[in-house]
Amino acid sequence: MKNFAYLQADSFAAASKALAKGEGHVAKGAGTDLLDFLKNRIVEPDAVVTLNRIRDEERRGEISALATLHDIATDEWTKLEFPALQQAAEIAATPQVRHVGTLGGNLGQMSRCWYLRTPGHKCIKLGSDECAAAADAGESRYSGIFASNGCHCAHPSNLAPALIALNATAQCVHPDGDRAMDVELLYDDVRKGRMSDLALRPGELIRAVALTPSALTRNSVYIEFRERQSFDFAIASVAAAAEIVDGKVKDVRIVCGGVATKPLRAVAAEQALVGKALNPEVAAAAVVQGAQPLAHNKYKVTVLAELVRRACKEIAS
Repeated sequence: MKNFAYLQADSFAAASKALAKGEGHVAKGAGTDLLDFLKNRIVEPDAVVTLNRIRDEERRGEISALATLHDIATDEWTKLEFPALQQAAEIAATPQVRHVGTLGGNLGQMSRCWYLRTPGHKCIKLGSDECAAAADAGESRYSGIFASNGCHCAHPSNLAPALIALNATAQCVHPDGDRAMDVELLYDDVRKGRMSDLALRPGELIRAVALTPSALTRNSVYIEFRERQSFDFAIASVAAAAEIVDGKVKDVRIVCGGVATKPLRAVAAEQALVGKALNPEVAAAAVVQGAQPLAHNKYKVTVLAELVRRACKEIAS
């Protein structure tokens, strides 16, 4: 891999300043995803800014971006107040990865699409006008079924759908001023030549995620489907949360992962459920409306509908 400077930051503010100095600077938490890009020379940074030495003070109602997946999966407060998040962290990756992989890294990881991660293929995120997965001969088995500007990659994060369903807020740090934004707004549509889908300013970092307990967050669930239960990314996933009063849906949020270029908020399904008894069949049908499966991933439509059906049955009970 290309030689690069290795910078150690002692605070999020210092790391953000270092990253903002140049486009060739990238951040590293555990580095489990970054290492693959470095080895394949898809990312060739001038400097890597490590966050491992940062000891951020805990703040009430927040989870640090440097919290490991294991920390989140075993936290009693999270399990009680935000079960969808605890479940998403508990089944992510493998025990080894969960002990080092971080919340911020999970939110910021890029698609596992092999046309993005293997040099020499047509990929919109790498600057091409075409998506190789969308071609008739393209290998699209694991691609998304909802496209963004011609791109069919699938967003891999476990935690992002859960956090969006829980209406979480990302606390971000930048030299020009910190800001808070809904986790849902962290992700942007695909743009030609831009690998990441994060809608952050150059140098901006996620410092923490803020969560507010409520009747909706306590009645939440995360489920996913994998081909293998060990060390596999989800074919599709669903996080759902609902507040049900007198047998009718007062508020509901349904978010899908692994089927679009970013976590997919199922707004049409939510609107179809509010004010009525929670009907899993109605939700399942609404979620897959508008899907654009490719030659080899039509099965994902069926999988997604079934996951939504099961998630809704669980939160209805």
